[in-house]
Amino acid sequence: MQIIIYNQKGGVGKSMLATQLALYFDTTIIELDPYGMLNDTLGDDIVYKVELNEKVPEIKEGDVIYDFGGFDDLRLDEISKSADLIIIPFNPTINSLGTTLKSYNRVKTQNVPVLFVVNAVLNDKDVEESISFIKENTQDEIDFFVIPHTRALQTVENEGVSIIEFANSSGLRKHTYRKISGIMKDFVKKIEEYLE
Repeated sequence: MQIIIYNQKGGVGKSMLATQLALYFDTTIIELDPYGMLNDTLGDDIVYKVELNEKVPEIKEGDVIYDFGGFDDLRLDEISKSADLIIIPFNPTINSLGTTLKSYNRVKTQNVPVLFVVNAVLNDKDVEESISFIKENTQDEIDFFVIPHTRALQTVENEGVSIIEFANSSGLRKHTYRKISGIMKDFVKKIEEYLE
């Protein structure tokens, strides 16, 4: 399993998704974001940091999640050759959509399936409008998944734990985080469909 998480827009949830998927699938994150600090919360045994001037290690087999920074990284072309899926997270806001469209146009030539993740959603109308915008401007059928706005994901990211695991840790947490944990389980199932 090799998954790329990419958007040239910063602050859209790339590292959060990388963390949740890596913890769920028990895999390594290769962090290509020069400003990323995942190894501070997750540790060097999970996160392998690659600086801008460094070559990305060639991984032909094995499970890895590539967490790209918020810019056009030329290393994407080489990494895509072994990828099973490219995830493009974005916030359904006007200032995020233009860069997200640019990012999609950048990756769609890689011949790798693309899954959009509409992240931090406050209402369904925003999802409808943003997906409609992307479809109109690409003329492509696109697949997407919606993650609602919740502080729970920020909490688990700060603690470096999986939301699914966190929700199962005690009665109160199980109740409090039941909904978002269920959504993240559905997200994982969606990812697994691409990996079959």
